[in-house]
Amino acid sequence: MTTPSNESWGFLHPECHGHNALLFFSWDLAKTIEQQFKLHAESSLAVQLHEAQKAVDRLLNQYVQIQANPGAFEGQSIKLRLERDDNSPDTPVLALQTSPRLEELILEVQAQEKASRTIN
Repeated sequence: MTTPSNESWGFLHPECHGHNALLFFSWDLAKTIEQQFKLHAESSLAVQLHEAQKAVDRLLNQYVQIQANPGAFEGQSIKLRLERDDNSPDTPVLALQTSPRLEELILEVQAQEKASRTIN
């Protein structure tokens, strides 16, 4: 399986189901957040965060709609928030609060993917 290109979305990929859906979702999630902050770069941080949250909610819903992995995505959530870093208090850091079940599955599939890359 290859990483989706910048033009494509994981949820559009024919292999986006089951175990693979979690990998595609993590790529799409990073891309979604990055896109929203770029799109709304001229807006306040609060607006950027709000727009990114709406986009993340839409993305999660998209994975539910296509039934990519119902046990992983249905009823799950990801909440974005800004946290202060003690080392650089003037620069807030984006934090993702992922529902425990989804977070566990994503971390598991990322660890498996990393392990398979070191074997090959």
